[in-house]
Amino acid sequence: MFDPVITSHDALLGLLRSGHGQGARRALVADRVAVLDALDGCVVRDPRAVPATESRSLYYARLYADLDAGLDGLARHLLCDDDWTDEDADRTALPLAVLGTLARLGRADATALLREYVEEGRDWPEALDRLAAIGHDAALAGLLEVVLDRAEDDELYDCVKRSTGMRPWRVWAAEDERVRAVVEQVDLDWWRWELTRSVKTPTGPTAPAQTVDQVLAEAADGPRQSLACGRRLSAVAGPEHRGAILAAAWAGPDGARAAALRYLGEQGDGALLDLAEGALAPDAPAVVRLAAAQAVGGLRSPAAVARARGWAAREDLLGEVAVRILAGAGETVDGPILLDALRTRVAASMRAGDPIVDQAEHFRLCDLVTGIGRLALVDALDLVKGVYQEAASAGLRACAVQTLARIEPSFAAETAVEALWDCQADTRLIATRHVDARRPEAVTRLRRLAGDPAEHDDVRTAALARLSEM
Repeated sequence: MFDPVITSHDALLGLLRSGHGQGARRALVADRVAVLDALDGCVVRDPRAVPATESRSLYYARLYADLDAGLDGLARHLLCDDDWTDEDADRTALPLAVLGTLARLGRADATALLREYVEEGRDWPEALDRLAAIGHDAALAGLLEVVLDRAEDDELYDCVKRSTGMRPWRVWAAEDERVRAVVEQVDLDWWRWELTRSVKTPTGPTAPAQTVDQVLAEAADGPRQSLACGRRLSAVAGPEHRGAILAAAWAGPDGARAAALRYLGEQGDGALLDLAEGALAPDAPAVVRLAAAQAVGGLRSPAAVARARGWAAREDLLGEVAVRILAGAGETVDGPILLDALRTRVAASMRAGDPIVDQAEHFRLCDLVTGIGRLALVDALDLVKGVYQEAASAGLRACAVQTLARIEPSFAAETAVEALWDCQADTRLIATRHVDARRPEAVTRLRRLAGDPAEHDDVRTAALARLSEM
C-alpha cells in the first residue's frame, strides 16, 4: 500500500530530481510549500547528468498542472540579467520545455510566458519552437514582427533550419518576403544535402575513394578518430581484407589497432576472443582497451559465452567484459555470476556514498539488470528492486522495471502502479502493459495517460487498450 508520509524534504527532492514515480505521487500529498520549492529547483537547475538521454519536461509539467503551481519562479529564472551573461547551454532548455508542455496542457500563463521570452530572452528561437508545437494560431499571433526585429539574416536562417517541422516559418513565408526567401534557401540546401547523401559512387566528389590501408593510416595518425575509422572500414573492407585488419588489430599503431578492433566487433568476428587478453591488458593503451571492451563485450556467440565463463572470475577489465557477454547471451547456469556482479557493483556504489548509479556505471548496470531479466533470475529480486528505488538514472530505472515485470510476483499490483507516474516514457509503457487495472488508482492514472495530449503516442495507445479490456 502506498505510504504518503514524507520522511524529509531531501528525500522528496531526491525523488523529484530523478523523475521517480514515487516522487510524483508523494508530491501530491506532501507539504505544498516544500513541494513547490523543490519543483522550481528541479526545473531551473536541470538535474540530469546527460539531458539528451532522459525525459523530465512532461513529468514536471504534470506536477505544475496537478498542483496548480504558479510560474513566478520560472519567470524570474528566464527573464533576468543572467539570461544574457550565463553561457550554460542547459540553463533554459528544461524550463522552456516544461513551459511548452504546460502550454500544450492548456495553461494560458505558460503560453504567455513563452511569448514574453520570445520578445526578451536570449534563447528565443527555442521558445518560438515550443509555441509552434502547441498547434494553435493564437500562440504565435503577432510574433512575426517581433522575430523580424530581433533576427539578422544569418540568425533567421539558423532558426528556420533548426525548427521542428519548419513551424511556423512556412505559414509566415506567405506573409513576408524576407521569411519566404530564407525558407526557400533552407529547402534548397536540404535538397542539395539529400542529393549528395544519396550519391553512392565511391569516386564521386562527396565520397572520395578510400582503401583499407588508407583508413588504417588515418586512424594511426589520429587515435581519436578510431571510432569513425572503424565504421568506415565497414564500407571499404571485404573478406579479402580480413588478414590486413587482423594484423592491425594484433600489432598496429594504437589508433589503427583500435579502429580494427571496432570493425571486428561490428562483424562479430570470433578472432576477437583471441585478441581480448592482450587488448584488454592493464598496460594496453587506453584507446585500445576502450575499443576492445566494446567490441569483445558485444559478442554473443556460443564460443564467446564459453570463453567468458573462463574469464568471469577475473577482477580486471577482461572479467568485466566477460560478465557483459554472459548478461547478453549466457544461460541460467551463469545466473550466480550475474548476481554476484550486480551485488558487487551495488555495494561499491553504496560505499562511495553515491546514488545508484553514476554515469560511469550506467551501461554496466543496464547490461546486468537486463541480463537478469532475460534469464528471469528471481533470486535477484531484492537487488533489482534496490536499483529501481535508488537509481539516479531514469534509463537504468526503465531497465530495472522491465526486469521486475518478469521476476517480481507483486509487480502488477505495486511497482507497476507507481511506475505509471515515472518521468520516462519507456517505464510508463511497461507499467501500462502490466499494471493490475482493477486497482482504482491504476484506472484513474490510465485514464489520465490515455487522454493526455502531451503523452507519448505508444503510452497513450497502450493505456487505451488496457481501458478497453475493462
